[in-house]
Amino acid sequence: MVHNLQAINKGYKNEIIFQRQMIRNLQRWQSFLSMIVGVGIVLTYLFRQHHLWLFVAGITCATVGLLLILAVGYAIYHGKKNLDKVIDQYAKINQVVSK
Repeated sequence: MVHNLQAINKGYKNEIIFQRQMIRNLQRWQSFLSMIVGVGIVLTYLFRQHHLWLFVAGITCATVGLLLILAVGYAIYHGKKNLDKVIDQYAKINQVVSK
């Protein structure tokens, strides 16, 4: 019984660590994508009158980057909610075991 509780405890700790790392990775991707949006805005501004294809590329980069930022933000939001659920469940198990 004690061995099973230790395995469950270790499993929850590993899952919490893993999910926190994945959320940090998503936040890094969101930062990278915001840089892509910035590059798109700069391209749009600098080449709005001179080079049509660079102007269109800038608009495309900014639009695609913004949509991806929103998608990654949505994933971060739900990932944090899931992490909170795992932490709450882990706390409940520890309360039951300690009684």
